[in-house]
Amino acid sequence: MKLKLSVRYIITFLLLVIVMLEVHEIVHITIGRIICGCWGTRDFNVWQLCSGCDANAWTWLATLAGPLFSFALMWMGWYLLSTRSQHNKAMGFALVFANIPLGRITGPMMGGGDEMVVAKHFLQAFMGHTQIIVICTAVLLLLGVPPIVRAYKTITNKFKWLYIAGFLTLPLVLILLYVLTFLNGLLLNGFLSTPFIMGTPLLITLHTTVAAVLLILLRENLTRIAVK
Repeated sequence: MKLKLSVRYIITFLLLVIVMLEVHEIVHITIGRIICGCWGTRDFNVWQLCSGCDANAWTWLATLAGPLFSFALMWMGWYLLSTRSQHNKAMGFALVFANIPLGRITGPMMGGGDEMVVAKHFLQAFMGHTQIIVICTAVLLLLGVPPIVRAYKTITNKFKWLYIAGFLTLPLVLILLYVLTFLNGLLLNGFLSTPFIMGTPLLITLHTTVAAVLLILLRENLTRIAVK
């Protein structure tokens, strides 16, 4: 599969990143709601359990649920990249990178991320901080690298490593500048920050709805990247 990039594709891909990021958070808070019986507070990328639920022995499941969902979609992308259909390969390529594999892998390297929280929960009584980072990172490399490698092997572009590097970093740039800085900044200043549904601020609900509608309307752009 040869990639043929366009402005329309990049826009549609970034919409997919936004939707995948929000679905990841919805998985977190929904499992948290099931465990705790109430909705916690959240912004675009950080969520908390509702008051009084921290002592629940199963809260780690809410933390783990988000990464499991994201990695499941990456591996769905791995599977689609393994098929003969150019349409499926293009969708698989998008799924792998829209779920931010580089961010998932590097989070524990810096001592953070959902996966690190769960690893600490189970291992901190037996291991030091550095050891936990090493183990957690190794597991995430095993989970995150194969879909990336499959994507690399599937595309036939010249200097294809540049394409892979771009798709690994572009979602992180979007999240850092647009989501964490701009959108969370709006919430911090009180703009549409009142919880509307599922404990989620109105701004997040409106933003996600617009992104999802646009993604549905423009979804065909995700498969037009593939050229035989």
